[in-house]
This record gives sequence, C-alpha cells and structure tokens, in this order.
Amino acid sequence: MGTLRRATPADAEDLTRLRGLMHLAMGAPRLTDEWRVACEASFRRRLESAELVAFGVEEAGRLVSCGAGWLEEHLPSPGQYDGRRGHIASMSTEHEWKRRGYAREVFGALMDWFAAQGVPRVDLRATDDGKDLYASFGFRVLGGATMAWLAPGVTPGMPGR
Repeated sequence: MGTLRRATPADAEDLTRLRGLMHLAMGAPRLTDEWRVACEASFRRRLESAELVAFGVEEAGRLVSCGAGWLEEHLPSPGQYDGRRGHIASMSTEHEWKRRGYAREVFGALMDWFAAQGVPRVDLRATDDGKDLYASFGFRVLGGATMAWLAPGVTPGMPGR
C-alpha cells in the first residue's frame, strides 16, 4: 500500500511526469523537453513559495499518483462574498497503479487542505475518468459563458490545467 504525503520541491520531476500523463489523457499530441523543463521549474518555484500545494502517493520511492491545488482571489459576486477560489489540477495516476484508491486519497487531501483554508469554492477541469470521483465529493458541472483569449503561439484546445 502506498503512502500519501504532501509533495515538496524535490518531487518536481515526479509531479511533471504525472502531469504529462494527464495532458496525454486529455489529448495532447506529445510532450516536449522544453515543456518538461518549464513544468519542473514551475513546480519547484511554486512549492517552495507555498503558492501551490500538491499531494501524492509514493510507491517504491517515487510518486505514482498526484494532484495539485492553489488559491486565487476573484472579486466577490452577489452569490459569493468571499472571492477566494481553489483550483485543482494535475490529478493523475500511473496506469499500473490505478484502481487502488490513490486518486481518492490525493483528492481527499486536497479538499481537506482547501477546507482548512475556509475556501468557499473549488474549480477543476475533469476528464471522463475523473468525473465520478469528483462527483462523489459534491462537484457538479456549472456551465456558463467561459471564454478565453490566447496569445499568439498558444494552441487552442490544449488543456491548460
């Protein structure tokens, strides 16, 4: 049985490897070395500054399942006076370690972390594989009118989270 733990900057390579699996599952055609370097650096920097929290399940000295989260502050809305929002991303488990409850453990740890912060809303983007897990924690599809502007060179339709 794996060990659930909070990730550290030293886990940046494992977190990047697992995030890559998530991107491939969401339709990314390939992962470049340039992306890996940038992603590892981002994980290290954000974990060091406590700007991001990540949890993972460790087996045989490496993370085999993980998820990350962070806070953003939006302006208050008529239905939510506290504008803070949590975001969950990079939920991923290596294929050979699936169906062991690791994603549920990681997700539960992230949700506990957000609850300890008193965050009133948590958002995520779900793959078909993750929808049942997220729904079991009370997540639902909101719909809405989300639009995005993309800088030149950014590929439309690629998962950003």
